[in-house]
Amino acid sequence: EGYHRAVCAWYLSIGNWQIMNTPAKQPFNLFSYLKLIKPYWRKLLQVWYMPVALCLLLGLYKWYNERQNSPYFTAQITYMLEDEILNGAPAANPLMAAITGQSPTNNKAIMNDLAFSNLLIEYTLLRNTVSDGKYMPLVNYLLKKQGQDSTSPAWFKSDYKIGDNPSKDEMLRSFSNGIKPTFKATSKESGLLVMSFSNSDAVFCKRFLEQHLHTISDFYIDKRMDRANMIIKAATRRRDSLLAALQGKEYNSAAMQDQGFGTVMRRASVPQTQLQRDITMLNAQYGESLAALNAAKMELEKKRPFIAVVDDIRFPLEATYPEPYKKGAIFGIIGLILGVVLIVGYHLANEFLVKQKQAFRKMTP
Repeated sequence: EGYHRAVCAWYLSIGNWQIMNTPAKQPFNLFSYLKLIKPYWRKLLQVWYMPVALCLLLGLYKWYNERQNSPYFTAQITYMLEDEILNGAPAANPLMAAITGQSPTNNKAIMNDLAFSNLLIEYTLLRNTVSDGKYMPLVNYLLKKQGQDSTSPAWFKSDYKIGDNPSKDEMLRSFSNGIKPTFKATSKESGLLVMSFSNSDAVFCKRFLEQHLHTISDFYIDKRMDRANMIIKAATRRRDSLLAALQGKEYNSAAMQDQGFGTVMRRASVPQTQLQRDITMLNAQYGESLAALNAAKMELEKKRPFIAVVDDIRFPLEATYPEPYKKGAIFGIIGLILGVVLIVGYHLANEFLVKQKQAFRKMTP
């Protein structure tokens, strides 16, 4: 026990010694750094025009570039996706709920991911909209901004489908890649979904977001309803086939009754009895098919996702205007500091090389 106490005391004494001898971290002080370059003030004053020239060059360059920029407009649309509940109750296991599509978080994440799909953005650009009183695909609005018109070979027809022309498909993909950097799709804590888009054209901003919501909503609903639609189509085909068979049997029964009118032999009425039995069975099957079709239609409506706009897009949009004077001043200050650092660094490097050369000469016999 005494040995362990001695070892612990030794470790504590070493730790205290290290703490006492560790220099305290000094806070940042601008004047301490200015004092380091004080010996070089005279040299800086001799070439004062160099940092000033760099300051003016960077400031004017940024000022000129910023003046060329157009204001950026941001449009935002907020919508909601109703949580879907299958078979009357959600799955107890969150993982199984996500797999079966019952998880609200999973469904909203899918909606956000669909919004970034290049293909769906291209479908949005092919949606028709009104521009200058004419009905045209949204992509033609971008082409008009580039100075092209309906006589251009790049112009899109209203019924254009992806895959009809490789060069136009490539153009659509380039427009899509240009849209995505300023496009955002997120979810709020409340569960509402938000899409925003920034562009130098306020009209295009508004139209693109409104059309894109329709694109992803239609795609999401169609894919969610594919299986239910297939069931309805199968139930409809079965109902129609049973109805056709039933009508044929009924006409045959009426014809046999006409032919056997006044017949005395009971043997002659056997086919008619069999036909009547088939009609009864077909009637029962036809009733079941109608019930199945109505049940499938009700299930389709129950599973249909509900998407509603909570906050629409209206003018004026939020705008970000260029600030040439502010950014020019900031870059000018950066250029001045950079010029001072370069000059001081040059002299420090020169002194370092001189000292290294002197030390080398002393070492050389």
